[in-house]
Amino acid sequence: MYDPETIDALASGQIVVRDFFTVNGKTLGGAAAHFAYWTGEDNVAVNVIPAGGGSVVSRNFVGGGTLLDVPAVVDAIGFDANTIAIGLDHISKAVGSPMDMVYGNNVRVGRVELHRGLFDPATWNLVSTPHLLFAGRVDQPSIDDAAAGGEGGLTLSVISSAIDLTKTNPAMESDEHQKLRGDRFRRWGDSAATVETWWGQAKGS
Repeated sequence: MYDPETIDALASGQIVVRDFFTVNGKTLGGAAAHFAYWTGEDNVAVNVIPAGGGSVVSRNFVGGGTLLDVPAVVDAIGFDANTIAIGLDHISKAVGSPMDMVYGNNVRVGRVELHRGLFDPATWNLVSTPHLLFAGRVDQPSIDDAAAGGEGGLTLSVISSAIDLTKTNPAMESDEHQKLRGDRFRRWGDSAATVETWWGQAKGS
């Protein structure tokens, strides 16, 4: 549900759309590392509401062509895990750049968020807090080293949070795990299938 300011801006038709992309990963030493890019020109500090959060947090987003391509995100009912490809700058290797994020840090299965903000073209102010468009985690990066004269690129494939619903917990089915807390319900689980069970009459009748 959009807030009244966003609804009014959409109805006016006079808006500028910008996207904000955040990746939460780790340094190669294991410390938390956060990367944030947007489709604007300058570096900006913007308040967003994190996935699952209720209050705004301020994030510093790097612009200047770091976030190049954001595909259409389909908002649908269901539990399917959707994958989208985020296009990022592959030229700069400066600290904090997308290339540094992917190859100088560890963003494997790192949590990602994609927010969309609407700007008033008359003032270039956000009409409201950017709304969350996509939440999930990094699937895999890929880089396209184009031939001379061609166009290359860095693509970060991300998968929606619905993938978490496919996880299983094998410990729930294990006698070894359950007996650690005094539960021996599954002590005969491995041999139960080999036991003959007779119903309605004595064996051998």
